Amino acid sequence: MLGGASFAAGCGHPASRDECEAIFKRSAEIELRAQNVVDPKVVEERTAAVRDARGKELIDRCVGRSITDGAMACVRQATTPEQVDRCLE
Repeated sequence: MLGGASFAAGCGHPASRDECEAIFKRSAEIELRAQNVVDPKVVEERTAAVRDARGKELIDRCVGRSITDGAMACVRQATTPEQVDRCLE
């Protein structure tokens, strides 16, 4: 999740904390779905656990990096971890 994402270079705007939170949450949901975890309560619990363990670090690395509205739309529509990574390249 958000690991080596390079984000859109060049055009765009600095990513806000809210945008980075949305990317983090969507990435977590997709990763869990890929592991056949679909119960909304379990997804929320596991997302919270990852956020507690590494979320601040991941989100802090994201804030301020260049991102486009198109990349955010792409993340919202992504259904696989690979698609999220491509959105942020």
